Amino acid sequence: MGDFFNLDKIFDIFNYIFWFFLLNLFFMILNIPLISFFIFLGISNISLYLPLFLISLIPIAPSLTALLYCTGKLIRNRDLNIINDFIKGLKLNFKQATFLWCFELIVVFILYSNIKFFYTSKYSLVSTCLFSSITIIVLLMTPYIYILISRFTMTNMAIVKSSLILVFTRPIITISNIVIIIFSLILFEMTPGTTILFISSIFAFLLSFTNKSLLLELETIK
Repeated sequence: MGDFFNLDKIFDIFNYIFWFFLLNLFFMILNIPLISFFIFLGISNISLYLPLFLISLIPIAPSLTALLYCTGKLIRNRDLNIINDFIKGLKLNFKQATFLWCFELIVVFILYSNIKFFYTSKYSLVSTCLFSSITIIVLLMTPYIYILISRFTMTNMAIVKSSLILVFTRPIITISNIVIIIFSLILFEMTPGTTILFISSIFAFLLSFTNKSLLLELETIK
């Protein structure tokens, strides 16, 4: 009972709540274009306004990478200088995260267009399956790309190659990353009023925690 009511532990809990709330707030502010899309056009119109939707997604990568930078530091040090660390994470990785994300969005748009085209064709099962498989691989690579950017200084090609290799050589972590994404979406769907205050921070923290041992291993190799 004495441990439970330890003031230091209670203070730590409130610190985490405060950090998660602020990180989520920073993420939301940077993603106003996406929020505006959902407010004014709605989720149901994504396919109709797909190019505009993809453009509104651009701020996600640098803001998520900044979150991963902060949550990774929080897991390692159990402390955070919230504003300075977020700005530092944003500045350090903004160009690379934005470039790779824009490239990824273009690839996804091309793959989606091909899948849509071949799906309506009579003899296109092989092509549809091929482009669908490539899309799945790209999606599986995505968490690794921005986790690596948030922690290491690597070339764009090295990031992409490493992410592709990790998808197949670390199947448990790959599956865990997907489970975290699905869990976050379900959590937001169940209690949007509460989780909207913390959802992006929780998502980034879970990704950082799940990939903690992998990052330590890669750090040793480097």
